[in-house]
Amino acid sequence: MRLLGPIPFGIWIWCAVGASALVVGAYIIKMRRRRFEVPFSQLWKRVLEQKDANSLWKQLKRLISLLLILMIVGLLLFAALDPTLGAVDRKARSVVILLDSSASMKALDGDDAGKHTRMDIAKQKAKRLIDGMGGGDVAMVMRVDGQATPMSRFSSDGPVLDKIVDGISASDTPADLPRALGAAADALRDRKNPLIVLVSDGAFPEQQLGQVAWDAAGKSLSAVDLSGIDVRYIPVGHRSDNVGIVAFNVRRYIANKAAYEVFIEIQNFGTEPAHRDLYLYNGANPVHEPQRIDLAPGQKVRQIYDKLPISEENQLRAALKPLNTAGGSDPFALDDTAYALLPARKKQKVLMVTEDNLFLEGALLVYDNIDPLKVSPAEYAAKPSLADGMDVVIFDDYTPDALPPPPASLLFFHPTGPNSPFKVTGELAAPRITEVDEGHPVMRWVAMSDVYMDKSNTFAIDPKLGESAVAFSVRDAIIAAKRDGHRKILAFGFSLPSAGRESATDLPMRVAFPMLLVNTLDWFAGDQADLLTTYATGKRERVPLDGVVGATEADVRGPDGSTTKTPVLDGLATFYGTHVGYYDLTAKAADGTMMSQIQLAANLASPTESDIAPSTKLTLGGRELKAPEAFAITHSRKLWIYILLLAGALIVTEWVTYHRRVTV
Repeated sequence: MRLLGPIPFGIWIWCAVGASALVVGAYIIKMRRRRFEVPFSQLWKRVLEQKDANSLWKQLKRLISLLLILMIVGLLLFAALDPTLGAVDRKARSVVILLDSSASMKALDGDDAGKHTRMDIAKQKAKRLIDGMGGGDVAMVMRVDGQATPMSRFSSDGPVLDKIVDGISASDTPADLPRALGAAADALRDRKNPLIVLVSDGAFPEQQLGQVAWDAAGKSLSAVDLSGIDVRYIPVGHRSDNVGIVAFNVRRYIANKAAYEVFIEIQNFGTEPAHRDLYLYNGANPVHEPQRIDLAPGQKVRQIYDKLPISEENQLRAALKPLNTAGGSDPFALDDTAYALLPARKKQKVLMVTEDNLFLEGALLVYDNIDPLKVSPAEYAAKPSLADGMDVVIFDDYTPDALPPPPASLLFFHPTGPNSPFKVTGELAAPRITEVDEGHPVMRWVAMSDVYMDKSNTFAIDPKLGESAVAFSVRDAIIAAKRDGHRKILAFGFSLPSAGRESATDLPMRVAFPMLLVNTLDWFAGDQADLLTTYATGKRERVPLDGVVGATEADVRGPDGSTTKTPVLDGLATFYGTHVGYYDLTAKAADGTMMSQIQLAANLASPTESDIAPSTKLTLGGRELKAPEAFAITHSRKLWIYILLLAGALIVTEWVTYHRRVTV
């Protein structure tokens, strides 16, 4: 006999102890009698004599009642363990069915008519395998895509396993075969007659197929140990012709942020010439005329669209459209569309509060995407509302009595006094920049180790307030940045040279200065990268969340509308895309307020997965896998139905004996 119940045996023991305690407690409460005082005992003398004579028999009757209740509870608990006869059959097998649900299983070539996907046929073959199991065989269903997910426990219940198989659908990720084989091998360890059956199209890279060892003695650290395990293969699919987008990237020009260029790579994975029309959309609007693409067998074509103007839309989409000609379509549509994001750009309104600093004004002239306005410190002090509606306010050697309200971002050169956005701790003479935060967007492509300054204020950095040091002079922070709500603030501890100003630095005479301003304005606008790559599905990535302090979790809303949680550590969120399309990632504070929200794009971007050519024969670790053999006839008998019938009979017996005053 074997016990296959879904309840772990340890938990079952605790349930049995608890149920027994409840039954005995209820029985003791039932036996309590209420006390009555009577004025004349002679009336009860004969009753008491009769009671004394029958007390032993009545106690025995009550004990029988308790035993009946305990037997009923025990039988119900035993039935929950699903006892089954037939486990001693030496031919019975333990099977793990690896059902491939990767992206290539969405190909519409499961049958000759092209009406069913490979996934549909794979599920039919998996259910046929389950229905052919013997009575003593048990199976576990495991889904294989970018992850290995067990969908059931080991069970011999065919209808339940069939229902689980029906609920599996293909994802948009490549398959991780070594991980699935390792999980299946671990599940089968110490089981008799272990068997793994892979139901797949066999579209796996050679590297994965080689990460297997059939002999535990000679296996490498990266190989999956399949020693002592029988592995079989059931193929699906028959077409190999496919044309797909394997790369899609967008880049803004450094010198002209109002324009961008697009890179698209298309490959023909079939053995015949292919023809497509390539479309490029920004939102719902086409940004380019459709282009005819002709590809020879195996050919890869790179297409670049340059000098495209920025618009209010930021969702880019490339699409391959079929043609009504030979080689004009294929059975795999998932890689015919690719997605990318480009932050919408508009001119930034920049207010400069300065006394005619030509270095600052001249450096801003290289940036075409701003609308500048200059006022003197006296004019600003008289009318602080000049900052209203501005995207950026630059204070040159001037610190106002009150900071402009958000959402205007602020740039300070030599802030002083109690109104400084960062606490000033002192002043350094002739400082040298010894260390910079190269990961900060402001410091991209900037070298400042040889910049001269005659003096600079130093700042106290409080990480709890979202503050960070961008540049140090030994241990003192002289350039600092922080996020204040939905805006950003950057402060330089030193002054820029200007007429009538004693302090001096040679930074404005260097190429680094205009680059610093460009990087800063980009950071204020949320444009931290000129090359905005998309993410590949099925790969775990760390995504930076700008200005997030204290958040430990973020919400990820997928293209299908589902929302999941993802951890945030040190300002980096973990992202794993399961479907192609656009994702919204939102980090929130403990009180639920939104701290940061970004949008991400995910594509298949896998030439291996787009190469949908199926394998009728699969070689794993140098060994060719064969088709599974028919299961041997083994016997097992479910006992729970008989146990429940016996428990029902005991319930009827207890009810009859109770009402006929036999056990009370």
